[in-house]
Amino acid sequence: MVREFIEGWNLVQVLGEGTFGEVKLLVNKENGEACAMKEINLDSQPEAEETVKKEICVHKLLKHKNIVQCYGSRLEGRRQFIFLEYCSGGELFDRIEPDTGMQEHLAQSFFNMLIDGVEYLHKKGVSHRDIKPENLLLDEHDTLKISDFGMATVFRHQGIERLLERRCGTLPYIAPELLVRNEYYAEPADIWSCGIVLVAMLTGELPWDKPTPDQIEYMNWKDQKLDVNPWKKIDNLPLSLLRKILMPHPSRRLKLEQIKNHVWVKKKFKDSVEGINRSGSGFGLGLKKRMCSGSDIPNEEHVAPGRQCYSQPLPNPDGAGGGLEEAPEVESNLFHGFTQPAQMDNLFLSTQGPATQGSQTPFQKLVKRMTRFWVNTDKETTERELKLKLQKLGYTCKMITQGIITVSINYKRGMELVFKVTLIEMDKKILLDFRRSRGCGIEFKRRFTLLKQSMEPIIVKGPIMWSLAIHSDALPGV
Repeated sequence: MVREFIEGWNLVQVLGEGTFGEVKLLVNKENGEACAMKEINLDSQPEAEETVKKEICVHKLLKHKNIVQCYGSRLEGRRQFIFLEYCSGGELFDRIEPDTGMQEHLAQSFFNMLIDGVEYLHKKGVSHRDIKPENLLLDEHDTLKISDFGMATVFRHQGIERLLERRCGTLPYIAPELLVRNEYYAEPADIWSCGIVLVAMLTGELPWDKPTPDQIEYMNWKDQKLDVNPWKKIDNLPLSLLRKILMPHPSRRLKLEQIKNHVWVKKKFKDSVEGINRSGSGFGLGLKKRMCSGSDIPNEEHVAPGRQCYSQPLPNPDGAGGGLEEAPEVESNLFHGFTQPAQMDNLFLSTQGPATQGSQTPFQKLVKRMTRFWVNTDKETTERELKLKLQKLGYTCKMITQGIITVSINYKRGMELVFKVTLIEMDKKILLDFRRSRGCGIEFKRRFTLLKQSMEPIIVKGPIMWSLAIHSDALPGV
């Protein structure tokens, strides 16, 4: 039992989960300081133990304002616990409106912080290998922090750089060379993923399912067809940056230093507070967008259709989820979906982290999410209405733990989306809290929006309460 060695701390909320464990929010009972605890079952898969050791070893070396800090770890039997900085602002994908994105000045700010974090990693000789909005967290001041180092590896040591061989990551964000070459350079691959994150922030959609010749969307990009979505949504100045980042050939891709010197990255948004973006670049919306260039990439190696990433199971022919494919050259992402790490003070750790700045109250606080709303019906009625709406929309629902509904659906060539809805009762009111478990964050946000619209008649009007002073027994399943 986790509580055996976290006396003085309340286990408040499950923040994220993967196939083999969960990330949970802990709050100190005396001072309200918070931290996230990642719990991993080392018996979950043969290579789990070695992978976790590598993750801890790499993550403990990293200390930067745009990297989630690892405070320490503890082994209890066959369970590994990792204690991390708590990011109460939630995941970046939650700030991305489906099919819209976000205001350009916000995208620029988040992108610059992402580049700063990646630059630090690369200087340390570390490649993240799974950069995406689900692995980018925000603290209470909206400072972006890179999280989840389950796929990270050291590619440079004592000045000697090695090529990487194992393919890992999430297909929409993965660089094309990973799919067609036996070896690849670490830095350009991470930079490509940063470019896809920027596209998502500016447009609210991903440009393709995977960067391979069988994808019309990817070939449109290579063939310089920029009058289609998502490219036609992007102003010429940020598009000029993306043309140089999303170069199919890694040798032609911009380096981080070049990205930081690009006009758009250095641009000052005069009216960013009001959300009015003014371009002083000379790239007007009326100008014809320049074309991107790049030679064809070699024939792809086989990647099963409908597979979101190499670490996910192959879908069955009928579209249902299958078992994990045996593929020695592919690095399994044992903790895919661990996307909400955290801050701590004095847990029983192998290393001690610094105290937080005391911004927390003595009460527990839920992580800030856009995907929750209050309803004016009682718990039984709410549960009945929710299940009815979900079934009408084609979702599969099940309730293993009282008050928590697990929802799943297969969409777009067998890709699977799984999320959980927690019904929290406080002061005779019901809060529906939606949390993505598996699948694309933007797709989750898109489907949450549709579901919320369908439940509009029972939703309480007014602003959402982001922080709730509650006790752990108010949350089902904790």
